[in-house]
Amino acid sequence: MANVLIIGRRRKCYQAAIELGHQTFLWSDGELHESRKKHLKGWIESPFEENLTDLSDHVKEKIHSFGLQYVVAATESSVDLAAMVREELKLPGTSIEVSNLLHNKHKMKVKARKFDIPITDFKLITESDTATDIIKLLGLPLILKPTSESGARGVVLLKDLASVEKHLKPGLLAETYVEGSEVSVETFVYKGEPIFHNITDYLHQWKKSILPAEIPEELKQSILKVNDQVIKSFGVENGMTHSEFYLTNKGPIFGEMAVRPPGGYYMELIEEAYGFNPWKAYVQIECEGQKPELNLKPQKLACVYIIHPEQGTATKISGVDRVRQIPEIFEFKFRLHVGDVVEEREATSNECGHVLMSGVDQNVLLNQLQFIEKSIQIDLSN
Repeated sequence: MANVLIIGRRRKCYQAAIELGHQTFLWSDGELHESRKKHLKGWIESPFEENLTDLSDHVKEKIHSFGLQYVVAATESSVDLAAMVREELKLPGTSIEVSNLLHNKHKMKVKARKFDIPITDFKLITESDTATDIIKLLGLPLILKPTSESGARGVVLLKDLASVEKHLKPGLLAETYVEGSEVSVETFVYKGEPIFHNITDYLHQWKKSILPAEIPEELKQSILKVNDQVIKSFGVENGMTHSEFYLTNKGPIFGEMAVRPPGGYYMELIEEAYGFNPWKAYVQIECEGQKPELNLKPQKLACVYIIHPEQGTATKISGVDRVRQIPEIFEFKFRLHVGDVVEEREATSNECGHVLMSGVDQNVLLNQLQFIEKSIQIDLSN
């Protein structure tokens, strides 16, 4: 049993720590509901953004009073904070150097290039760069994105000179657009060695995914070889990584890596497909220094469909009850009602609902995903 601080309000993460017998503390980005405090030994309610430059005196006082032995980042926004707390308390775990590297897409690509890891061509935009310069260097179409956001926030695909001129800003990262499908790799890392891999197939980026991806064994091994090379080159010692790869006719190309559990309900899909609790495995690696028992072979497949229409006010909703009858569903949440306003989708975490399914036949799941997409109809007015 240890005193553990979980940073980030992901219930399944801090519940895993509690169930493993740890004295569990939680740092929330905002006010916690009383129900969340029931089994916690202590908590911090302080905006993350106010602590990113330097931990506030209030936070420092709290973390020193907790008698912490381990710190666990549960969300993307908490990775750097967890490293800062570890440094403040001289605790083991992912360092600020590693977290900063993996939080900055430009630094990540520069590092990858030094280790001959296959990546897309890229350019960090400066004041002197023009749209014509960037197009000449990277071609069209091209991608523009912030260097430190996740969940597709701020990512734009630009197909002509006028669009590039409109969106070009110093500090953004420009990348060559890659033709091909995209997958992610979820990896548990123990003492610098990958001990579990899952490959997720992005059927439609930001909307639907299935795992484990059914791909040829040779391609799978090529992806994992690059993935493990990135983990070793970037100095990841313990925890979990979530990496993205483009599959091209020249082989897999590394996109980016995060040193944290994935979002998008992938942890739920991993649990359903492989039959173990990935949150407990993550906490065990981060806090106990023990190698968890993991099922390396999936028992079935699992998939997710994210529901989020275009912007507007919902005037009519149909098909939801038909979807609820699908036997493969193990979780279905739908929050939208007629009259609700749907905001622009700025990140993959924005949703009006989601469907999680599992089964042993990929074709059945793919057909059900198509059925969901056709069945749920949401009429909107501007």
